[in-house]
Amino acid sequence: MKIRLFAFFFLFFSLFSFSSKAQNGDDENDADDENEHLDLGSLNNDGKIHHYVFDIRVNATVPKPMGNKAYRRSFLGVYEASLATNVYLYKGIFIGASAKNGMLKITENKIPNYNAQMEIDNVAGKLGGDLYLGERKRIIFSAALAIGQNWTHYYSFVRKDTKDPSKVLSIPLDNARFNTFFYEPEINLYFLVDNNMGIGATITYSLYNHTFDPFELYLNQWAPFDPGPTGNTSNLSFGLGFYYNFLEKKYKGE
Repeated sequence: MKIRLFAFFFLFFSLFSFSSKAQNGDDENDADDENEHLDLGSLNNDGKIHHYVFDIRVNATVPKPMGNKAYRRSFLGVYEASLATNVYLYKGIFIGASAKNGMLKITENKIPNYNAQMEIDNVAGKLGGDLYLGERKRIIFSAALAIGQNWTHYYSFVRKDTKDPSKVLSIPLDNARFNTFFYEPEINLYFLVDNNMGIGATITYSLYNHTFDPFELYLNQWAPFDPGPTGNTSNLSFGLGFYYNFLEKKYKGE
């Protein structure tokens, strides 16, 4: 886990440093190359910040189970996909709404002879802001906090038949699902490919108001677990992000 996080942050800030150096290099060569290059004003080379009324953002990430020891031991993240739309209140400050679908699985390397999955669905409101970086304003650092409702379902979870241990039964339906409140801080680093469009990296930390208990899911019949709850369910997710802004807006004095 530590190696993965170190590698991710190293790549994250290496991209940032490379972009900043590239912009500085462009500044030094602008005078010599003015007549040799096409006009790239549409790529924010003018150094101006372009403000918009609203945007759409799409993230594709991989969740890493955190916090709860039994949860970390049991599940492996497969994917998360989220869609958000935001309305700008003033310049880079925005409010919005988001929806997320994700999947984590129990695989053979987690619990032998067991294969099951959990699906998460989130809906949230969010508040955040964008900060433009670099000489040409072609990098956006964005941070937000989402608060909302989660619906989680467990699929293919089974328990042993107490009368005949060679048979398996589905776990009770009430144990196979839960709804809970959650909150999720998010950080993005976008590199503009046009004035109103960017791609980059994203990190989120989702904290659910639910204690994962392997005994409720009868996982203790398939692998040894320490009794008692060990903390709330949470995921650290990182991956790629894309955003697109609509309806450019001008402010007085700009």
